[in-house]
Amino acid sequence: ESDGDFHADGDVVAFSSTTASDSRLKTDISTINDALGTVGKLRGVSYKWLRSGQSDIGVIAQEVEAVVPEVVKTTEVAGLDGMEEVKSVDYGRLVGVLINAINELKSEVDELKGGK
Repeated sequence: ESDGDFHADGDVVAFSSTTASDSRLKTDISTINDALGTVGKLRGVSYKWLRSGQSDIGVIAQEVEAVVPEVVKTTEVAGLDGMEEVKSVDYGRLVGVLINAINELKSEVDELKGGK
């Protein structure tokens, strides 16, 4: 598309999955706080795709958007009745929240163990 997006209905196979993350490309860097609370508001689901009937697992974009809007993108796509908005989740961008949630849990466990 003219905005740089690429849409595919089937699987896309790529041999590079790196994302630019160099600190020199960023500003206003801060730690994600209360990541455990954030993760606690998310819901993992299993489902079947309407189009193919294929079983899958993941999250619901609208639910994630209410908690972590930065990882949800709304795109206009051609539907049966004209253009419609479809939401997608950038699962890779959730990793920072998950990492901090694990670190918060580890701190709690360490504290319960007496600071070991």
